[in-house]
Amino acid sequence: MKRISLIIFVIFVSLAFLGCAEKSKDNMSQTQEEAKETMEAAQKELEVTKEEFINNVEEDLAAIESEMDILQQRISEESGESKAKLKKQWQKMQDQKETLENNLEEMKAKSRENWQDLKEGVDAQLDSLNNSFNNLKEDLGIDS
Repeated sequence: MKRISLIIFVIFVSLAFLGCAEKSKDNMSQTQEEAKETMEAAQKELEVTKEEFINNVEEDLAAIESEMDILQQRISEESGESKAKLKKQWQKMQDQKETLENNLEEMKAKSRENWQDLKEGVDAQLDSLNNSFNNLKEDLGIDS
């Protein structure tokens, strides 16, 4: 009788452990699935943010480009040292714009996770370009 009770007890304990192990596997599987869904949602959020950031930079560039012809025309009307100084400013601004455009293209090619490596630099370049643009406008006597 003791032997049967011992066997039943061992079987019962074994079944209890198996049930717990199975439950743990289910919980682990569910947790992994939830983590995967969270990661995918975060990646989609990053992609939206990336697209928004790129669109904002492109809009700022377009606004600057729309006025660049006017600035170039005004520079051509200047003479002497003033014209030479303004041309240097123009070239600096043009170089900044090209660097920014190249970095923006590089950012577009970056993966969802890695694009932020360039974000801070692109932000700083855009600020610098805007400053150069506004300084040139001010030197030409054009109101912002």
